[in-house]
Amino acid sequence: QQGQNAVAVGLSAGSNTQGTAAVAIGEGAGRGTQGSAAVAIGLNAGGTQQGISAVAVGENAGRNTQGSAAVAIGLNAGRTQQGFDAVAIGENAGRLQQQSGAIAIGLSAGQNTQGTDAIAIGVSAGHSAQGTNAIAIGELAGATLQGERAIGIGFEAGKGTQQSGAIAIGNQAGIDTQGTNAIAI
Repeated sequence: QQGQNAVAVGLSAGSNTQGTAAVAIGEGAGRGTQGSAAVAIGLNAGGTQQGISAVAVGENAGRNTQGSAAVAIGLNAGRTQQGFDAVAIGENAGRLQQQSGAIAIGLSAGQNTQGTDAIAIGVSAGHSAQGTNAIAIGELAGATLQGERAIGIGFEAGKGTQQSGAIAIGNQAGIDTQGTNAIAI
């Protein structure tokens, strides 16, 4: 069922339930349930369940369950279970389980399980298991197991296990294991 003023272009685009003023362009784009005013452009973009006002641009962007007002731009950005108001820009950014309000910008930033309101900016920043409200800025900053409210700023800052509240600022600061509330500058 296609909603009023909805647009679907491409094989199976918008083929199931497409909301009012929704746009689906590309093979399989918006083919599941696409919310009102949602935009899906690219092969399988917004493919399964795309929330109201969500935007998915790129192959497999926002493919499997994209929350309302979420943005996914790039190959596999926000691909699986992207929360509402989350932003993923770049190839594989926020690819798997990006929680609500999280931001991932850069190749593989926040790729695997990014917590609520977490921020990852840079190549592989906050790559795997970034905690709630954690911040990782820089290539490989907070790349593996960054705890809640932890901060890693700089090349490989807090790259290894960084526990809750830890702060690492500078080139390879806190690169291995950093304990709770530890500071490395």
